[in-house]
Amino acid sequence: MRRFLSGALPFYALAGLAMCMYLVLYKTNLFDLNAIVQGATGSAWFPVFMFACVLLESVFPYFGYFPGTALILMSVALNPKPADVSVFIVAWAAIIVGAVLSYGQARFFRPMLQRVASKAAMSRCESLLDSYGPYARVALFVHPNACAMYFTALGLLGRNLTRELAYLSVGAAASVGILFVIVTRLVSSAGATDDGELQVLLAAGLVAIGTLVGLYAAFRPDRAA
Repeated sequence: MRRFLSGALPFYALAGLAMCMYLVLYKTNLFDLNAIVQGATGSAWFPVFMFACVLLESVFPYFGYFPGTALILMSVALNPKPADVSVFIVAWAAIIVGAVLSYGQARFFRPMLQRVASKAAMSRCESLLDSYGPYARVALFVHPNACAMYFTALGLLGRNLTRELAYLSVGAAASVGILFVIVTRLVSSAGATDDGELQVLLAAGLVAIGTLVGLYAAFRPDRAA
């Protein structure tokens, strides 16, 4: 059970944050997100708007869960015409820039962490990253928040950034591409309105992925010493 939770909980936490944002954005009168996105898609500044939103989502931990991915989904569903290659490119670039910023701020705070954390705790974190690091790269294909967390961990542990950039580039492209395919093929046919179904769909997807990752961690054979 412990191994299952170690793999599944990060994704469950992201799903919980997504649902919290769903309640804030769609069940209160604080924002009219449909009006915001519809106004943005009609503007020449729409790529800049999308870059800023996804960038905020891709920097950990200052912004927590910012609905940048949800805004990509909504922009395609509400108005498919502006959701062209330029939006794909700026969303891809924002994920990369956000991950690099997450890594950089973690490296900046690394000396402080070394003063607070014991050598045993740091050693355990290093061991976990060595054991599960290749599988943690799955986060690069899942969600900008998960990607930012992964690069924050790399920075805190002082790992090399350069060799991770290739995985980051491919993962960010796959993540944004999958979002476009899902929405344009399955969701946009519902019409130019959104009452939060996309956010709930995203949360459900994170729960499903977390469950699969947890099951893999639980039943994965231990490596020989």
